[in-house]
This record gives sequence, C-alpha cells and structure tokens, in this order.
Amino acid sequence: MELKEIADRISEKFAAAGHPIDRAKLEERIYRFVDEFSVPPAEAERSIMSDYARMFGMELPSSTPTKKNNNELTPVAEIQAEQWVTIEGQVVTLFPSRSPSIAQSGIIADGTGSIRFVIWANDNAPAVEQKKWYRFESAVADEYNGQVSLKVHKGTTITEISGEDAPAPEIIPIGQLVPNRWISIEGEVTALFPPRSPSISQTGIIADGSGTTRFTVWASAEAPLMEKGEWYRLDLVETDEFNGQVNVKIHSGTTITPLNRDDIPKMENTPIGQITPGVFSVGAKVVAVENPNIEQILQRGILADETGAIKFVIRNTPDAIPLEENRWYEISSAVVDRYRGALSLQIAPGSFQALEDDRSIRPNIIPVGQAGPGIVCLRVKLVQEYETTSDRILQSGLVGDESGTMRFVTWKDDSAQRLLPDMVYGIYYASVDEFNNRLSLTLNGATLLPDESATIQVRSSNEEIKGAFVHLSPGSGLIKRCPVEGCGRVLSRQNYCPIHEIQPNYFYDLRVKGWLDDGQKTYDTIISREGVEELTGLNLISAQEMAENNPLGLDTVFYHVNEQILGRYLICRGKTFDNRLFAYNCEFQTFDSGTLAELINRAEGSSDE
Repeated sequence: MELKEIADRISEKFAAAGHPIDRAKLEERIYRFVDEFSVPPAEAERSIMSDYARMFGMELPSSTPTKKNNNELTPVAEIQAEQWVTIEGQVVTLFPSRSPSIAQSGIIADGTGSIRFVIWANDNAPAVEQKKWYRFESAVADEYNGQVSLKVHKGTTITEISGEDAPAPEIIPIGQLVPNRWISIEGEVTALFPPRSPSISQTGIIADGSGTTRFTVWASAEAPLMEKGEWYRLDLVETDEFNGQVNVKIHSGTTITPLNRDDIPKMENTPIGQITPGVFSVGAKVVAVENPNIEQILQRGILADETGAIKFVIRNTPDAIPLEENRWYEISSAVVDRYRGALSLQIAPGSFQALEDDRSIRPNIIPVGQAGPGIVCLRVKLVQEYETTSDRILQSGLVGDESGTMRFVTWKDDSAQRLLPDMVYGIYYASVDEFNNRLSLTLNGATLLPDESATIQVRSSNEEIKGAFVHLSPGSGLIKRCPVEGCGRVLSRQNYCPIHEIQPNYFYDLRVKGWLDDGQKTYDTIISREGVEELTGLNLISAQEMAENNPLGLDTVFYHVNEQILGRYLICRGKTFDNRLFAYNCEFQTFDSGTLAELINRAEGSSDE
C-alpha cells in the first residue's frame, strides 16, 4: 500500500466533511507510524483516522473491518483479517517490546488455536499477565507477512476471566502443518544440528507417524535442551515456511514436555511400501544383512514385506543387538529418513522383537526403466564395464534390460561379486541412490543369481548428436592400455595401471575424449577407435609410426587429432548416459546451402513479425 495514497484518502475524507488537515503533518505522522514504529499501513490509516475523528467530533469511519456484536465470541482458529472480534483466551506468552509505541505483545490461545496480539501504548489498556485468562472485546484482526494478528485499541475492553474449563490444545500431526500458525505437536527428536547463530540454542528434526519437520529453539526462549531419540510434546510452537518446507520455532511461550515412551499410543504397523520420512512401526523380514567396516555402524541390511523393501541401520551402541537374516521382526517407532532419494530405517536398541512367522516373500522384479531410489529387484545383464576411478571399487558399468540401462557399482568387500559380460542375472534387493539427478545401482549386499540359459535384448539407446567439438581432453589420440585380461585400463605415461601397476607389455589404442556442444547442452564425449579413424583418416598403425618417428612421441598424435577436429561441427552416433556420449561413429557436418537459406528466411520472417 502506498503511503501517499493513505494520506490522500484521509485528507479527502475529512476535507469533504469540512475539516481540512495539514498535509505535511499528516504525511509525517503516517511515515512515523510505518517506518519508525513498523506499524502495518492499514493499521496506521485506521489509527490516524480515529484520532482525527475524535478531534473533530465525528463518528468513527466505518470503512474497514466489520464490527461484530460485542457479546458474540469468535473462536481463535476462525479469526480472519479485517474483522472486529471478541475472544476469550489465555495469554500464553509475552514478548519483549521492540518499539515504544507497543505496550505489550504476545500470544493468546483458546481451545481452537492461538494468535499473536498487540496492545498499543497510546491506548492505555490494562496490562495483561502471562498464564491468565482474558476477554478481549472489540479487538481488530489484520494480516502482516501472511500471518493474522490481533490489535487492541482504545475501543477494546480487556477483562480478566476464569479459564479453568478451557479444553487442552489439539495436537496437530506433523505431516499436516501449514505455515504461520501457533500449534501444538508431539514427536521424536530424530536429529540435532550445531546452531548456526548465537541467537539459536538448538536446531534439529522432530518426527511423528505423519512426517518430519525441522525445529529451531531460540536462545531467548530459555527452553530446556531436548535430546535425540526422546519424545516431546511442544505446546504453542510457531510454524513458518523456508525453501518450501514448513518449520516450527520454539519461543519463550512454548511449553516443552518430555514424554515417556510407555505413554505414547502404540503405532499400528505400516506396510513398507507406504512408508515416508517420519516415525513408523513395521513388521518385516530381514532379507539381507551387511556388516560394514565402520565403527559407528553395527549392522546394515534390507527389510522387506509383501509391499516393498527398505534399508535399515543399527548403530553401534553398547546395548545394540544385530538382527538375524531370514527372520521376521516387529519393529516399533523406528525413524525413517531419506538420503540421496532413498529411504532408510534406523532401528534403536530394544525397539524390536523376533516373530515366529516364517512365511516367504515373493520379490517384485521390475524393469530397469521403472527403477527409482530405494530397494529394487531386477533382471538384467552387463552391458558395459567402466574403468574404475577408485581403488575401493571392484566393478562399475552399465546393466540393462528391454526397458533401458542403469549405471551400477560394486564396492570391494569380502562378499563382492563381479558381473560377467552378457550373463543374465536376477538381482534381488539391490539399492538405488540418486545423486545430481542420476540414478546409481549398488550391488553390495544384493543377491545375484546368474541364469546361463537366459537372454535379454537390451534396449538400444543409440542417439545422433550434432554439435561443435569445443574441447579435446588429455588422454586423447594414441593411448596405451593394460594387457591383463579383462582389464584394458588406460596406462599413465610411466605405463602404470591403477590396478595391475607397471605393465611393460601394453598395447596401443586410439580414442578421443572431449566436449561436444549442440547449442543446448554439452556432452562429455568419448569416441572409439573406429570413430577416430573415420574422422581423422589416421589408423592405429599409422598413428604408432607417427609417434615412434617423432621426438614428441604420443603428443604428436594428440596435436594431430586436435588440429583435425577441435572447433569443427560433428555428427556423432552412439549411446548417451549421465550426460556422457559414447560414440562409435562420427563424421564432419558439411555445408548445406538449403539449410542456410532456410535459416536466413526464418530470420527475415521473424524480423517482420
């Protein structure tokens, strides 16, 4: 709202009634209200008009909020902006005043909800006290920053009343929180983070069976510290929104009550396929276990029921006990969170019991094209193996079926198993993670069953990319590869293989690594020997002769390839995966006069439009 427009409206209204107002003093007063005292413009307009009306003996203008019957009570939860209301509630907290124009501000609540209130200093209203009940007659509600609040004016009557019969505030499920409310919640503190500011005493995550939310405890609240893994009831927390997420803030008026786990109603088991981040109880079978070499983790594995599967983690605490593979358990109040898109269930000591149930579960095998973050069962074959970039990786590459391909990785451990080329595998309970919008299949802990008699026709992902070759990377041209069977990794200049160390009996190969840009996207491109030979006219034998007969050795071939293709427009055909193009065929784009004429015509046409 423009402040000049407010001044215009007030001036015109009183001038029409025969009471001209000094415009300079009026504008100064408006700016002082809004800028110095941070009064909302609409409230400033109402207050100034009321003062002038009393000064000139006029009736109070009735242009703004609709005034209700003074005896009609409005539940706090039903208060809307631009309303005159009468409420009865308990002052649950009072805030320190940030302006001399404000006598008191705080939160008043009844059985339906709570709302912030402000009492102006000029209105000489009686002071209210925390924890006491009051009746506010003819207060006005307005809205600031999307939050409705209550203003006490000279016309508002404040009366202390008895609130003994007041109902307890309703607990709101965390998954149903909306911003800009004062509510009560119950949940388990599942994580604590270091405070980022001296004004914050604690931050973390609190969860119940409906969801999770981040909480912030202000240092001014002087609230007791909460502990991870414990349940609490938080009465009168404020909700707000940041980056699309609803958070709760704990102020001085918030009451924090620790809950005994025995007092928490028992959660019904939730099918694994319906689990989301939060706190859940499940009945599931341990279908895979892993003993990680990490001191903080006692056991990791996979839990499954008929609806799905999920990772579980048991931390290495003094009273922690591992689960038995192929056994059913009932697990209560387990924390479920999400990492790299996949859900993970944390099992606390003493929160599970073994069941006598021994029924089997039929794994749900899905196509690769339908796989997402989580636990999956697939039927695939090895399509391509990558050069490993870490000593911790046993094997990585692409697996695929009729619906598509997916990147996989197997980390080195005692039970890790390599996939054989062209062998069809049934892969049960492998985990899929998402990182930078890319899916990756981890085979550690999964059950791999080869099927020698089966065949799969992997869907071809051949594509044709047209663009400018804008960068030639080192490792292009004539290269040396490791001669060990099944390896073939590129050797360093000292003939060193990252797996098999020094290899004097290497063999030569040709390739190009670089960036192909189509004007919309840049592809990390690898062109095979066949593609390099087609582009440059240089075959493997002639490249070797060039390197052996030149003092620059392999660099001679690199510079030759660089001169041939860098900055040229290419048409490459191959497979793309994770923004990487594996091209087996490339050719130079040639000048097409028809295309040029079409582009010129389009350019001229667009200029006339």
